Amino acid sequence: MLATITHKGTMQTSQPNWFAVVTKPRQEQIALENLERQGFRCFLPMAVNPYRRRTRHAPRIEPLFPRYLFLNAIANQQSLAPVRSTRGVCSLVRFGLKLATVPKEVIHSVKARISPATGLVQLEPAPINPGDKIKVFDGPLAGLRGILQERCSQTRSILLLKILGRETKVKVNSLLLQKL
Repeated sequence: MLATITHKGTMQTSQPNWFAVVTKPRQEQIALENLERQGFRCFLPMAVNPYRRRTRHAPRIEPLFPRYLFLNAIANQQSLAPVRSTRGVCSLVRFGLKLATVPKEVIHSVKARISPATGLVQLEPAPINPGDKIKVFDGPLAGLRGILQERCSQTRSILLLKILGRETKVKVNSLLLQKL
């Protein structure tokens, strides 16, 4: 790790850190473009949204972390003040007065899941086995609890849910399930 000593004798790192930037709703792309125009190195992981909306049946490509993107900079050498006034940006994530840093390992693990063919982060269903108790956390069946009967494919699962007083088999997107 590179380090420099300031005139007051305190040690400052000269390695870049990753910072989380909060964007305005649905303006992640605008914030990314404007920050990159200012010379900042940024990362906005994108993924196929597995949730279906009522009117749309086609999958949508959206940010993996809605309203957030990551900025790589050396806070002691590069002024981050312009970030706050950049179009599309709300603020930088802070804990009190201190900027929150995102561990490099987190960024590397997200980048490792990016498919070279699509440039999108590949999401995997939660590790659930047949017989496990599960909960559907989004979509039209959100909040229902049941038992995983079997996995049909990588993205679909058959659940046993108690609906209207009787157990019913239902096919659900595997990304919408969480283990209880």
